[in-house]
Amino acid sequence: MKRTLFLLIFPLFFPLNDVCAAIPTALYLPAQEKQLEKGPAITVQYPHENMTVARGAKKIFIFGQVTLPPPVKLDINGEEIPVRPNGAFLAFLPVQSGAFEFVLTASNGSEILQAVRRITVPGADIQNFSDKAEFDPEEIFPQKTVELVAGDTVSLYARGTAGASVTVTLSGLKDGKNLPMKEDVSSPGSYRTQYVIAPDQKPKTAKITYRMKDGPDGSSAKITAPEKLKVLSAKDPFTRATIINDGVKLRKIPTPRENLYPFYRAYGSVLINGRMNGQYRIALNDRESAWLEETNFKMESAQDYTPNRITQLRMNTADDKTRFVFHGERKIPISVHEYNDRLELALYYTDQFDENFSMDATSPLVENIVWSQPAKDTLLFKIYFKKGAAPWGHAYDFEENNLVLDLIHTPVLTPTPDKPLTGARILIDAGHSPRRQPPYDGAVGPTGYLEYEANLALAEELKPLLEREGAAVLMTREGSNRKNLQERYKYALQENAHIFVSLHYNALPETVNPLSRARGFSVYYNYPHSFRLAQSVYDAFTKRVNLPDNGMIANDVLFIPRIPQMPSILVENAYIILPEQEEMARSKKGREPLVRALYEGIMNFYGAEPRPSKKTAKRRAFRKPMKKVVLLPSKPSSDKTKNR
Repeated sequence: MKRTLFLLIFPLFFPLNDVCAAIPTALYLPAQEKQLEKGPAITVQYPHENMTVARGAKKIFIFGQVTLPPPVKLDINGEEIPVRPNGAFLAFLPVQSGAFEFVLTASNGSEILQAVRRITVPGADIQNFSDKAEFDPEEIFPQKTVELVAGDTVSLYARGTAGASVTVTLSGLKDGKNLPMKEDVSSPGSYRTQYVIAPDQKPKTAKITYRMKDGPDGSSAKITAPEKLKVLSAKDPFTRATIINDGVKLRKIPTPRENLYPFYRAYGSVLINGRMNGQYRIALNDRESAWLEETNFKMESAQDYTPNRITQLRMNTADDKTRFVFHGERKIPISVHEYNDRLELALYYTDQFDENFSMDATSPLVENIVWSQPAKDTLLFKIYFKKGAAPWGHAYDFEENNLVLDLIHTPVLTPTPDKPLTGARILIDAGHSPRRQPPYDGAVGPTGYLEYEANLALAEELKPLLEREGAAVLMTREGSNRKNLQERYKYALQENAHIFVSLHYNALPETVNPLSRARGFSVYYNYPHSFRLAQSVYDAFTKRVNLPDNGMIANDVLFIPRIPQMPSILVENAYIILPEQEEMARSKKGREPLVRALYEGIMNFYGAEPRPSKKTAKRRAFRKPMKKVVLLPSKPSSDKTKNR
C-alpha cells in the first residue's frame, strides 16, 4: 500500500518535468573501473543515458539491476517489471518520439527509491500529423542523390497523415504521373509504391512530388522530395572510378549495413552506372552489379574502356598449398565461390584467355580446371576437387597485375596417444575488447557484466583443456589488449593458425523484443570448409548446454565466418542481455557446460576422443531448433547480409 499511495500522490504535487528533474539519473556500472563498496540502488545498463535509439521506435528493451534488500518490486513508467533474486531485470516497453524518459521506482516495503533514464527517439510521432493532411519532410524519398538507368526499378516512399490517399509524380518520365501509393497496414502513415523506368527513357532529371488528399476535414497536402532522380544515358551510362581500398567487399543492395556479397571483391578501376543512398553501383557485366559506399571511390576522368586479358595461367604445388597465378594486364573485380566439389573464380572486365596453361598433376586437391565466358567481358574458371578431397581454406590477392589464388592443404598433425592434438594450431578469439564508456565494444548484461569480460573468461578456461591435448593455442586477447577485427585476422595469418574459433555472447537491436521467443546458443559459419568444425561444435552444444537451441547457421554477415583461409566459426554462447543467462556467464560453474561443449566440439573436429568430464550435464528439451542452413554444392547460396 505504501508504494501504491506514493505512485498515486507523487504526480499530483509536481509537474512531470519537475519530477524527472528531481529524480537522480540511473547509473551504469561498467563505467566504474572498480566496483563501489555500495553501488547505487538502481542501475540501468541499457539504454545508456542520452542514447539515440532507432528512428521511429515504438518499443525498446531496458535492463539493469535493483540492489535493495528483498523482496523488491519495480515499476517502470507505470508497468510492474519482474526482478530476479540478484536484482536483475529486463523489460520491453513503449516509447515516444523525441526526448523520452523511463522513470524507475523500486520498493521493498520499507523504502522507495527512484531513478530516471533519458533517451532520444528520432523521427516525428505519427500523431503529429493527425490534425490535417501533412507529410513528414524527413521521411520522403529521396533524401540523397539518385542516379539510375532505363529499366531500373525505383522504390518510392513517403510518410505523413494516416488514412489518406497519396500519389506520386516523377516529372517528365514516361508513365510517371500520379502513381497511386499504398499505405503500409503495419505502419500507419507510411506510403509505398514502385516505378520502373521505361526501357526507352531518354536521359532526364526528374523532380519527385507527392500529393495527399482525403485528410482530416477533407484537407490536402503536397511536398517535393529534397533530391531528384537522374536517369542516365542508355548509350553511355558509365563513369570510371578507382577503388581506394583494394579487396573491399561489395553489397547486394544500397543499404548502409549488411547485404554483403561475401564472395565479391573490388580491385582496380571499375565502371559505375548508378547512385543511391550514398552508394555507387558497380556494373560488373551486363548481368551482374553490386553496390559500394561512395567513400571507397576516386572518380576518374573519362577515357576509353579497355577489357583485361589473361595471357597465362600457372599452376604449381607446394607442401602446404596449390597455387594458381593468373597473369593479367591490370587489377579487376573478382568473385570467389567455394562449393563442396569445386571453386569458381569469376574475373570481371576480362574478355580473353590465351589458354597458355598446363596442369600440375601432383596437387592433392585439383582434379581438373575448365573455363568459360558466361557474360560479356567475364571469364569464369571452375577448379574441380579430387574425389574425397577439399581445401582446408583458400586465399587470393593481386601481386601487381597478377591474381594469385591459393588452395590450402590440410595441415599435418603429429599426434601421440596422450596428446592427440600435437601439431594443431588453434586460435581462440575472445570477442570484443575493453571499453567502459558507452557505447561499449560488445554487449552488456543487466548487472553490468561486459561481453568482453565474459568472452575472455570462456577463452581462458578453454585454453588449458586444449593445451593438455597437445595443441598450440593462440589467443587474440590476453588481459586488456584492444585488437580490432582486422588485427585479429592478421594475427591469425601471421601465426599460421589452423582454425579460428571466435567466442561471443549475443544481444539484439533495441527494438526487437528479447522476450518474444526462446533465445540461447547458436553457431555461425560461411564456407563449406568451415562446415565440419561448425557441425562438431554445434552438436556438442546440443548435448551439453542447457539453453534453447537457436541453430547452426550459414551466415555471410559476420566478419569472422567470412575468413577464407581456414575453418572459421563464431559461437554465440548465450544471450548476455537476458538476466538468467548473464548470471550463468558470470560464474565458473555456469560456464562449465559452455567450455565443455567448445572443448568437445574441437576435439571431435580433429577426430580425437575427448577426455571424460567429471559429470555429465543433463539437458532439458526446449523449442524445436531453427532449421539449419547449409551451403549447397550445386549452386551459390542466397546472399543475406553486428559485424564481429
